[in-house]
Amino acid sequence: MSNTQNKKIAKELITLNMNIFWWNREHIEKSFNINGKTNEGELTIRQFHVLSFIKNSHMRTISEIARWMRISKSSMSIMISKLEKNGYLRKEQAANTDDGRKMYFYLTEKGMAAVAEAEERVLDNVADCFAALDTEKQENIYAHLQELNQILKVGGLGE
Repeated sequence: MSNTQNKKIAKELITLNMNIFWWNREHIEKSFNINGKTNEGELTIRQFHVLSFIKNSHMRTISEIARWMRISKSSMSIMISKLEKNGYLRKEQAANTDDGRKMYFYLTEKGMAAVAEAEERVLDNVADCFAALDTEKQENIYAHLQELNQILKVGGLGE
């Protein structure tokens, strides 16, 4: 493939990224508390991302999560402390073979339930966006999203 074609693809991908950003704000982020002063059981979008990341990855330290979310360790430490205080996370000291100062974080039952509830709320909000489409369009979009996700996963993760 020519460099010109590669740049066209890159330009479309960057445009897609911006469109997803705006679409995300309109349809996904509205499912979350935005001011950070959560009521019992409400999560901010960042808290949801942290809990989802811990649930779905092998990374469990403040440093790993902060690096992934591209925020400072001190900001992540404050967020993790709040999530732990609210009963969403528990911490364990690393094994003797590891650095004794290192702490690992895991979701509690309350944390798992909060993530599951938030995921279901997001799915409902997003699914409503496609309800007006006919079945054929829905199937096409689904197939193309699966293909795009596979391409991005392989290309984005270097696997």
